[in-house]
Amino acid sequence: MKQRRWTLAAALAVPTLLLATACSAGDDGETATPDGEAGATTLTLWDGWTQYNTGSSPYESLIATCEAETGITIERTVSESIGDTFTQAAGTGDTPDLVIMDNPNVTQFAETGILVDNATSGIDTSEMMANIVASGEYEGATYGAPVGSNTLALYYNKDLLDAAGITPPTSWAELVDAAAALTDPATSTYGLAFSARPDQEGSFQFLPFFWGGGAELTDIASPEAIEALTLWVDLVKDGYASQENVTLNQQEIRDQFTAGHAAMMVNGTWQLNTLDEAGINYGVVPIPAKDGGEAPSPLGGEFIIPVQNGDEAKIETAGTFVNCFVNRDNLSEWLNGQTYISPYRDQADEQAATDERLAPWVAAVAAARSRTEDLGSTFPTVATKLGEALSGAVSGQSDPSSALSAAAAAVQ
Repeated sequence: MKQRRWTLAAALAVPTLLLATACSAGDDGETATPDGEAGATTLTLWDGWTQYNTGSSPYESLIATCEAETGITIERTVSESIGDTFTQAAGTGDTPDLVIMDNPNVTQFAETGILVDNATSGIDTSEMMANIVASGEYEGATYGAPVGSNTLALYYNKDLLDAAGITPPTSWAELVDAAAALTDPATSTYGLAFSARPDQEGSFQFLPFFWGGGAELTDIASPEAIEALTLWVDLVKDGYASQENVTLNQQEIRDQFTAGHAAMMVNGTWQLNTLDEAGINYGVVPIPAKDGGEAPSPLGGEFIIPVQNGDEAKIETAGTFVNCFVNRDNLSEWLNGQTYISPYRDQADEQAATDERLAPWVAAVAAARSRTEDLGSTFPTVATKLGEALSGAVSGQSDPSSALSAAAAAVQ
């Protein structure tokens, strides 16, 4: 999924603001009295899914289902820049009751005190997979619940690989050889496509190579990190991947692939339905680690989380809505529509059994790494600097060593 940059400078003063602005009855629905006699019937929800603002999407259907089941009315705000909007609102206390955010941003905002932990809201994630819930953990508390997960793998055009007599690569050396053989300037076809944007979207795509080469986020300028970035730089320098990758997001990478201009691409579960609609004959394999085997992939997906507002009754109501939202049965249509993997192991296994496309993704999500497991709340800053470094190196503005050393210095 496209990764959006969230900045937090305005949110650092949030805990004091929120504690000083407990809500009373207002225009957005019934709220708790001082004695807690009445519960909120209307909650505000912010998200960034503009593509699910059609009136009939699985996401909107999920909201409607829980409105009917709980009696809670949702007033939704949707915007491409919802992350920045939420950060700005955090500085004034004019925040929503619920927010959906990309999982690596949870710890960053939890650190400020703006999010409500599950012990307070009553959200239950006890039956979900531990590695998925871990993205919402901060200092021993869990914040919100995942609404589904995804990760990255290597898509390949079966027709192009078969015609060239190539099997899907299982190491970096095989990946380079395959990309070279599949590149055809006459048809504007590159061997491999990946997003190398100068932001968290680029670093998200780079992490399987970064981790697959033995690098760790605690040292983004290590020899292993430099070697991983050199792999990407050389693929572009040798003409096996396009330099345009520094400007392309993951949807645009998909479009290159479906148009036949990339024989292989790095991308995620959320592209499956579009690829099927395009009728392309594709396969999916793990992104290879340097010396063979499967490279660790980053865990993608979002959390739905109550926001601190000082109103205990409203927070409990938000928790009730979230429990409905992530109920196994209620999640089903949304997961299928988004081709996300369920946070519940039994439901994920059922997805793999009933939809063969999802089988490799269920296994990949179960083994995926939380992006915040090593760095916690500092991950978004490190990821952004890593994205800027890789984009600068891939575009030829700097060499891998210098780019990563500058990034490491910037986050110290």
